[in-house]
Amino acid sequence: MTATAPTGPPFTTMPPDPRGTPLPPGAPGTPGLGIERLLVVVTGSAYAWSTPYWLDLLRLHHPRLDVKVVLTRSAERFVTRQSVASRVGGEVYGDGWPADAPGARHVEWAEWADAFVVYPATLHFLARLALGLSDSPALLAAHCSGAPVAVAPALPPGGLESPVVREHWATLAARPNVVLVPPIPGRSLTTGRDDAWVPPPLPDVLHLLAERLASGNDADKGAANGAAAGAASPPGPTEEPDEAYPVREFGTGLLHTAVDTRPLPSGGRLWRRTPGPLAPAPFEQPAQDVTRLLERAAAGPGHSGGTGPSAGRLVPGAEDGPGRVYDVCGVTSLAHRLLNEGPRPAFAAPLRELGHLLRAVHDIPPPAPVQPRPSRALRRLDDWLAGRSPVPRAACALGQVRRALGEERWSHLRTWRDEVAADPVTVLSHGAAGLGSLVVDRDGIGGGDEPITGQDLIIGEDLCTAPWYVDIGWIVGELVELQWQVGGDKQAWQRLTDALLEGYGRDLGPEWNRVAALRILLHVHDIAAYLEGFEHGFDHYSGFLRFLVDL
Repeated sequence: MTATAPTGPPFTTMPPDPRGTPLPPGAPGTPGLGIERLLVVVTGSAYAWSTPYWLDLLRLHHPRLDVKVVLTRSAERFVTRQSVASRVGGEVYGDGWPADAPGARHVEWAEWADAFVVYPATLHFLARLALGLSDSPALLAAHCSGAPVAVAPALPPGGLESPVVREHWATLAARPNVVLVPPIPGRSLTTGRDDAWVPPPLPDVLHLLAERLASGNDADKGAANGAAAGAASPPGPTEEPDEAYPVREFGTGLLHTAVDTRPLPSGGRLWRRTPGPLAPAPFEQPAQDVTRLLERAAAGPGHSGGTGPSAGRLVPGAEDGPGRVYDVCGVTSLAHRLLNEGPRPAFAAPLRELGHLLRAVHDIPPPAPVQPRPSRALRRLDDWLAGRSPVPRAACALGQVRRALGEERWSHLRTWRDEVAADPVTVLSHGAAGLGSLVVDRDGIGGGDEPITGQDLIIGEDLCTAPWYVDIGWIVGELVELQWQVGGDKQAWQRLTDALLEGYGRDLGPEWNRVAALRILLHVHDIAAYLEGFEHGFDHYSGFLRFLVDL
């Protein structure tokens, strides 16, 4: 296997035109919808001016689709009933209960519609829908119908990062019949800058709606679940210079780590890891018999046995409230040292030992307490890919990456994920194998090319069952990403990858790029969802993913 990253400047792509491009019949963005009746709700965003254009396009590409349109009172400031009625060939409704109308309009709409599309959806409508308010027929119909409801927000400058939007977005993401459509950057009529957020072209909305219909609205999948280990490149620790042994703290909204640099009686250091403030689920604490198996596994046949310059340990730690504590050999992770020092030859030994340790885990027969289930990382990825991310910025990142990759590459990624999920041969898996979980050096001050004195693999927060190649491919993906970010000698990076695979005793083969690409894709999600202050967009990651998919 040769896992080599591209070189040169970061990849960039031109941002999409917020107005969209009409697609010909049969194009990927105009799927067969699988429905006969669609209710379109138009709310009071300035973007409502585009409604007649999109309805023309809808009737052109789906001539047999029966469409009803509801205009809220504020929408009629931007588009008239007459201009809309001429496009749908029927009555256009106001979002109210007329005193002289027989029957209950919301019941009629709820029973009639196979699907709802709110396009555009103002922040006000988004909030009312999330709060369960039912003060209009359109809201009440959406609440009482089991049909999918696609919501395409139009937000003012600053709206996407608003705590109110984040809260309501998370609420709606948890509803199995709601399809949240990530908005894209657009021109604000007030500021004149591209700092507003507008719905993507209507064909994109229909494409997401068709995907949800095809998936059967799997309510059991729920909202976003799980939390894996932090990013491969955690922020640098903060120290208090007036303390002889400072506590170093770093992390993201997903995972928080505190390292007490005071020596323990064992000679090690104490690490405490807890779910971050935005983590959607707690750690999955392992049963005691699983912990005992892990503690014994590293000393099994064919392993270094915990002695010598390349000694390694599996450290499951102990439960400590919502987190876990670990007595490990040092104060720095291999991820931190690779990021700051590059592919030094001395790092081959701990990577080889990491391969040994993961093989020891995989050789343990999965005990009964570990039920067959995907890792929290893969569950989080699945929720994101299915449009159920509770974080609006992560949903927008998904839309950006998908548009940049194109539907063919995106289909490859989805297929690869499905293949991993369908693989019946699984092992006891780390679940969040990463270079940030491999602690190296007893004192953390090793430099130059001196050998690493020890390496401990933190394990136990994400134990699951998975195909063997998920753990290994996760780390290969991190190494390739670090090569792409840090640069340096390609052969030196390759030697580190070879050491990992040599230690594991098995090669990933020519399709190594598949799991690596899934790892990079999840990293995009984690940056968007859990790393505050990240404002660079994801064009460069899209280019990197294109490279991996096309290998």
